[in-house]
Amino acid sequence: MDLITTAPATRAMLAVSLCALLSACFGGSQQVRVVDPNESTQVNDRFDQNGLSDSYTAVVPRDFINLKPEDLNQDAPDAYTVVKGDTLWDISDRFLKKPWLWPSLWNYNPQIANPHLIYPGDKLALEYINGQPTLILSRNGKIVPRGRASGEPSLGAALPVGANGGAVAANTEKLSPQIRVESLDDAVPMIAGDTIQQFLVHPRVVDNSTLENAPYIVGNYDHRLISAVGHQVYARGIVSRTQTRFGIFRRNKALRDPVTNEMLGFEVTHVADAKLLNLGDPSTLGITSNKMETISGDVLLPINDDVVAHAYTPRLPEIHGEGRIISLVNAISQTGRNQVVVLNLGDRTGVKVGDVLAIETRGRSMIDSRGRGDYERLKMPNTRTGVVMVFRTFDKVSYALVMESTRPVMMNDIVTGI
Repeated sequence: MDLITTAPATRAMLAVSLCALLSACFGGSQQVRVVDPNESTQVNDRFDQNGLSDSYTAVVPRDFINLKPEDLNQDAPDAYTVVKGDTLWDISDRFLKKPWLWPSLWNYNPQIANPHLIYPGDKLALEYINGQPTLILSRNGKIVPRGRASGEPSLGAALPVGANGGAVAANTEKLSPQIRVESLDDAVPMIAGDTIQQFLVHPRVVDNSTLENAPYIVGNYDHRLISAVGHQVYARGIVSRTQTRFGIFRRNKALRDPVTNEMLGFEVTHVADAKLLNLGDPSTLGITSNKMETISGDVLLPINDDVVAHAYTPRLPEIHGEGRIISLVNAISQTGRNQVVVLNLGDRTGVKVGDVLAIETRGRSMIDSRGRGDYERLKMPNTRTGVVMVFRTFDKVSYALVMESTRPVMMNDIVTGI
């Protein structure tokens, strides 16, 4: 009788315990929100009302602003002639206090292919159209018309809109077809390509499964401990006949999220390039180039030939949550301008190539001897110390180039929207 009367209560207790257990399991880890690039989410503040960072990070796209005269440098030139070695960032830095706003200055039109093709010898003149600072491009003494849909720059403010919604056809010019041959390799790039070329050609971050399943070097033809250019090496693992060119890589270090301790991947170091000579077990490869000597245990990964040299256009996102710098490439404790860093933001959080983000150094804690209890601990505000631009993304991490820095950039520095 007692068992029958207590059964409902027992079932209720079990249900409550199960709910509590499930809540504990799912509530203990932070979730990363994947943002649809087309989503119209507006983020006004990356902190909640309590001043605490949200439990997820999301990167939300944001439109460029209309420039004002006060956005220009006080010593901005009236005109500038492009020279070999210039980058779009450096040119914009001559005119703007914030060079990442150059699409606003140049009236960037995403519908036009290769909108930022300018060449050494081109002249850029600063003018005001409807009160907005604008760059006018001249080539061979002639102004390049605005809105030209031939792959040339779309420089200058937009034409005024008429009452019917169409553009006013004032100051228009009838163009005749003409042919001009110019090498894309001579065009001024957004950033110096040689700074990041190695990170574009070769993969730099892979997951543990990829490393474990990749073919690996077991030795060489001469039974030496190391191999270099011209040596033949042997590799075991699954190698396809359709893949004949490989990069040889060495496991470098694990990348972990400093907040959640999640494993984000393994950074690998490019050692050499090799060509498949004979398929078998082991397969034979010849080393065609090397940055350092190959040793047993190095792994083979396919080489990526999809290199884009001129397609970097700044994008100003907002970050919901906060990102961190989790690795300094070719540096130990600190780095600076024109150096590469790794962020704990990747494709899954909505980060895109071209995203421009601010670097902040976390404020230190100080003791206020006149505060609560004569010993109140205060956290000082974060200090903005630089700017990075993302140039390559992976699922969980991304590589960014330090474009500006007023102080050394360090591990665990915060990255946030500008």
